[in-house]
Amino acid sequence: MAESLKERQARMAEKLKTEAPKTPLQEVNPVTEAESNKTTQNNPVAADGSELVQLNCKVSKRLLKGVRQSALDQDKEIRDVVREALEEYLAKRT
Repeated sequence: MAESLKERQARMAEKLKTEAPKTPLQEVNPVTEAESNKTTQNNPVAADGSELVQLNCKVSKRLLKGVRQSALDQDKEIRDVVREALEEYLAKRT
């Protein structure tokens, strides 16, 4: 007869209690300020010297197609076209 779920769980629990782990446990160390600064140093930098960060948003297929075409026409990366459009938009609002 097949082993029941409770029997399998009991067997696995006993095995965990008696056998040493086969893989070492990961050591957890607190992040120091120096290590924290390392992560920001690897990020790309904008033309004005500010650190670039990632922005995700959902847009319509029509808008994405237009941005892709604009980037292709200008021989630019999509991110550059979007960044320029956002900067232009914010400049007009202030």
